[in-house]
Amino acid sequence: MSASKLRTLRVRDLSKHFADTAAVRHFDLEVTGGEFISLLGPSGCGKTTTLNCVAGLLDPDEGAVEIDGRDITRDPPERRGFGMVFQNYALFPHLSISRNVGFGLEVRGVSRRESERRVSRALDLVQLGGLGSRYPAQLSGGQQQRVALARAIVTEPPLILMDEPLSNLDAKLRLEMRLEIRRLHQSLGLTTLYVTHDQEEALSLADRVVLMRDGVIEQSGTPEELYAQPRSLYVANFLGYRNLVPVTVGEVRGDAVSVAANGSRFTGTRRGALAEGSSAVATIRPKDVQVLAPGSPGSIAASVELAEFIGDGFELSADAGSGQRFIARTPDRWSAGDRVSLRLPPERLLVFPVEGR
Repeated sequence: MSASKLRTLRVRDLSKHFADTAAVRHFDLEVTGGEFISLLGPSGCGKTTTLNCVAGLLDPDEGAVEIDGRDITRDPPERRGFGMVFQNYALFPHLSISRNVGFGLEVRGVSRRESERRVSRALDLVQLGGLGSRYPAQLSGGQQQRVALARAIVTEPPLILMDEPLSNLDAKLRLEMRLEIRRLHQSLGLTTLYVTHDQEEALSLADRVVLMRDGVIEQSGTPEELYAQPRSLYVANFLGYRNLVPVTVGEVRGDAVSVAANGSRFTGTRRGALAEGSSAVATIRPKDVQVLAPGSPGSIAASVELAEFIGDGFELSADAGSGQRFIARTPDRWSAGDRVSLRLPPERLLVFPVEGR
């Protein structure tokens, strides 16, 4: 079994409104065959609306969807022939697993013998061989999601669309299914467009991540690019920079910038245009905040308010005074009430202009 080869998917200047609300605005994306693209963002950012326009479940108000140069914007879903995997599995409870998987083949008029062969192969690929005679209610949530995957790939579609397919599973099953989805994508040569609000899921699965905000693309690139080089405070905060410190900009020398906050001065890495004396926001990941003994030079004095054990260490919430709190992760044991020093490595501390939104 192999997917029908797609050369390019082009979403061109796509916009969609619901009443007076712009759900998607001027969305542009080009996908090369074999890529795994993740649309990432919080609820309401437009990622599912975009996916539904690609699927043909919604008609865009403006723009076009093209497959290998052919405009399919007004084609109904069944003519597009895409495989789809939904959050709620969408299995037919009265049909056996084999008939659920083979439903698309039946609609397409594939012969019974060929259908049985392809259904058997699809079930083997998702590690459900031998369970074809069962019904959805007799399977676990993870198994039902595997059935949905088998149904999506059995027609050998040019494009697989997935909308939050793992959000109903527990943490262990999500990890297992992530591996399964990536394995199928690679082994079958699929082209996949995947919607999720989970940044870890997007970064681990995708070749490229498209981070959306208010219906537009905020940043797109490889997982490594978004993780290490966020272009805006929004991207940084969404991808794990949980400490946000209002600062005043001091001297700017190339990408190095000195800033002041609550009587402390420290150095960070500039992101965007910053002018001396202007307001900005410094941000850093909890794992990059160094927790040291009290009185350590070049650090910020703080008091531990909460210390939470997280398996391979502790996550601390520490009060640095004037209402400023830091979240830090450390392998060392600290307790509420302990005095500590927090060091913010300049290469890990990013300084952004204050955003208008």
